[in-house]
Amino acid sequence: MSGYENAEFWSVELNFIITSILLIVCIVNNFKIGKGGKHGQSWLFFTLAIALWYTAERIWTIPELTNSDSVFSYADLFWFSGYVFYFLFGVMYLKPFSSQISRKNILSTSLSVVVVLIFIFYIIMPSSNISENILNASYPVADSFMLIPSILGIFLFFKGRTKFSWSLLFFGMLVFVGSDFGFMYFNSTGDYYEGHLIDIPYLYAYSIFIAGLIANLNLWNKTNKNKPFHEQDKLI
Repeated sequence: MSGYENAEFWSVELNFIITSILLIVCIVNNFKIGKGGKHGQSWLFFTLAIALWYTAERIWTIPELTNSDSVFSYADLFWFSGYVFYFLFGVMYLKPFSSQISRKNILSTSLSVVVVLIFIFYIIMPSSNISENILNASYPVADSFMLIPSILGIFLFFKGRTKFSWSLLFFGMLVFVGSDFGFMYFNSTGDYYEGHLIDIPYLYAYSIFIAGLIANLNLWNKTNKNKPFHEQDKLI
């Protein structure tokens, strides 16, 4: 195999292995915690997001579903649907800590996201195809919405309100969004190919998600099941 073919092979294989492990751990986590209450519902939303992104990743590797005259693919539908469920997960997960999040935190986070969004729009090369430009603009906007709960979650971690195991999920999303921005840039310049170096951060993001889920399973084993998840005294 050539260098490009070798890179594509390992990129696809590693992605399949890591995302499969992630989806399995998500399902185990849901069975462990249950679907009752806002805590269980938030984890259900996270699992749905991962399941949709897992499907999008698999579609992305099937040429018959991605090689067409249309700018939009089936994978895009699953990617965007996953964003919705992750955002719901982030909001519901942070809701018990709403008293710890000030308007100043929300405003500064929103302004930071707007600055990032403007920068991304600036560096992405415009296309002569209107539909392609709409698609290229949609992903940064969706990613920016994902940044809001992620940054707030990490802010709570540094403020000492949540533990590192919880913040891994938000750290993972930051890496995921950064990978998305990198992919959009290289794709707009025509430099992206399957197995590109920008695919590696995606694998890191999925791996961080797995670490966060495993830590959460350990956390759940040590908590008092009779108390709400945001009232636990001892969190790892």
